[in-house]
Amino acid sequence: MNGNAQRKTKHGKTVLDCLKENGTRHLTAKDVAEILRKDGKDVSTATIYRQLEKLTVSGEIRKYITSPGESACFQYAGNDGKSKCEQHFHLKCTVCEKLFHVSCDYLDKLEEHVMEHHGFYVDNTRTVLYGICGECRKNKQNR
Repeated sequence: MNGNAQRKTKHGKTVLDCLKENGTRHLTAKDVAEILRKDGKDVSTATIYRQLEKLTVSGEIRKYITSPGESACFQYAGNDGKSKCEQHFHLKCTVCEKLFHVSCDYLDKLEEHVMEHHGFYVDNTRTVLYGICGECRKNKQNR
């Protein structure tokens, strides 16, 4: 079911607008609750979780789970033609645990190679490459 076919609620619109306003940032349900609270919008955490799941099913937002046991992150998918979220890969630093999203021609070619030569479709919304970010490598060298 697409987002237009689903009945919009006030809280659903509030949660979606929060993700739209935060563009390419990956937000947890806790982040959304904090942003809405700062904006003076009273939406319960349970309602936020429920709306995030509905918006994920409708395709209006993307859900990312980068590691087992960690909170899911959400990002506006741009189905209305505004602020289209590009397909991208994720890099996760195993030291500082920051999550980076990268759009990269080389990784796109890797994705194409895997499909053409191995018949396997890579869902890059769920693809996470683990390693150590430049900042953490630099900090380690300076110790």
